[in-house]
Amino acid sequence: MKPTKLSQPQRRKFVQHLVRAMGLTTATALVYGSNLNVAMGFQIRTGDLDAAGVLFDKPTMLTLKHIVNTILPRTDTPSGADLDCHGFVDHQLFRCHSEKEQQVCLDIITQIDQYSMANFKQSFSQIDAQKQAELLQAIEAMQGFSLPQKNQFKFLKSLIIFGYFTSEEGASKILRYDPVPGGFSVIPLKEDDKSWGSFAYY
Repeated sequence: MKPTKLSQPQRRKFVQHLVRAMGLTTATALVYGSNLNVAMGFQIRTGDLDAAGVLFDKPTMLTLKHIVNTILPRTDTPSGADLDCHGFVDHQLFRCHSEKEQQVCLDIITQIDQYSMANFKQSFSQIDAQKQAELLQAIEAMQGFSLPQKNQFKFLKSLIIFGYFTSEEGASKILRYDPVPGGFSVIPLKEDDKSWGSFAYY
């Protein structure tokens, strides 16, 4: 898949949609500097999507892939793993983020796997989808997890969602996206229309 390229007007509009979907603070943190350009330049890996990344080894990438699929499962649109959002996270962390931020993501992925082993006697990638969702929801509810761990997970999740929105599929089909912004017009929103970047996670 070719990298997505945006003109300046498209870029501004796209960032506005990210802000609506993810919140101002999160979206701003993700798109500062060259982050958005690097994200738009990411290409889905060909071949083994379970392969080791630049930062993460193969077992870590497998756990991350299942975290991605739990947050963004396949419906009438591709799943997060279908769009290699786990590869995106590894790539984006390596290219745009500090060693501290890289470690934050590695730590929470490791802690998710350790929690799964302690409570289900299996790694996160081996438990069923319902247990996976319950585990991630437990982080949000701080049931068995601390506030720092919840914040670590929030950062990881924001990168996953960012990867999904900046993929060609996510930018052009999942979000309502105008590839050639024109003049102002009022368009009624029908009941079954897609919203601008509204997601129900899990």
